[in-house]
Amino acid sequence: MTNSYTLSTTSLVASSAQLRWNIDTSSSETPLKLANGRVTLGGWMLAEDQQSPRLAVKNGHATYSYPFNVKRPDVISAILQQPADNHPRLGCGFNLNIPFSSQITLGLESDGLITWFAELNFSPAC
Repeated sequence: MTNSYTLSTTSLVASSAQLRWNIDTSSSETPLKLANGRVTLGGWMLAEDQQSPRLAVKNGHATYSYPFNVKRPDVISAILQQPADNHPRLGCGFNLNIPFSSQITLGLESDGLITWFAELNFSPAC
């Protein structure tokens, strides 16, 4: 069974030079599809001075940790205004298929600490 949802995003911390992100999946023009209890989320995050950052995802009462898994030369060029070739933060993107919850919180995990930066709220599409 497939259901459609709209996504609204709320920032939990102010974006700054230290922590910048975008949820690409948040297009309000196209409803997101939920299939088999899972949803696909994509985006990117850049964090200054973080060693081996990971994406933390909290849905319901469970918290998951994922490595960044997508190279984003567009982000390096546009946001950092630097050449993307072999840039140390080139792999700052993510594309995850995760268990669905009507509310999902995203965070930066580094050195065992999590900074929650965005809350995603899903509403059934009309």
